[in-house]
Amino acid sequence: MMRFFCRPTLSFFLLGAACLGGGMLSGCSSTPTTYYVLAPQPGSAVSPSVGAALPQAIEVLKPSITSRLDRDGLLRVMRDSQDHMAPAAAWSEPLDEMIGHTLAANLRERLPGHVLFSQNDSVAVTAGAYLELSLSRFEQDVSGHAVITGVLSAHRAGAPDSQARAVNVQWVSPQLVGAQPADMVRVLAEGVGALSDQAIQLLLSLPPLPVHEETSSDL
Repeated sequence: MMRFFCRPTLSFFLLGAACLGGGMLSGCSSTPTTYYVLAPQPGSAVSPSVGAALPQAIEVLKPSITSRLDRDGLLRVMRDSQDHMAPAAAWSEPLDEMIGHTLAANLRERLPGHVLFSQNDSVAVTAGAYLELSLSRFEQDVSGHAVITGVLSAHRAGAPDSQARAVNVQWVSPQLVGAQPADMVRVLAEGVGALSDQAIQLLLSLPPLPVHEETSSDL
């Protein structure tokens, strides 16, 4: 009687070696992803007399980000201009929405008595001013520093475009970012805190509405 034997293929041996290399208990499972969130940063509160120059309600529009930033992972720029993602690490929500929520939370602490909210929040008030942020960089650069680059702009509701104000954003962390993804997240959150302070000054630079427009809006 003829007998047939199945010979293990090379791929079978490679798969077995990979599983054994990962440990008997873990098997072939991949490293679980850790999800990170930008924490709001403390800041100095604006005095009531200064804050009185701003509208009662301010809306932070959803920031715009470039396509290379529109990813789940944490971005690191390595040598030879290569983009790398931090392994097994991701943002807990879309990056543009998270930055907008964090920016609004920071401004809420810095502008006591004002209503600060993000775009698409369910708020039954009409904003008197809008804050916008456009980002081209939000990452760890090749030198190991955290970098935030973009444009910050603000305008009053109903004001002509000529009265809008904008400023370039170019923030680089004074310290090197640690090796862990949590280190990068912590330092980038500090950068958003610095942007929040810059946003306050930008809002305060807005020209006031003409008296007759303010009067008619109250009627």
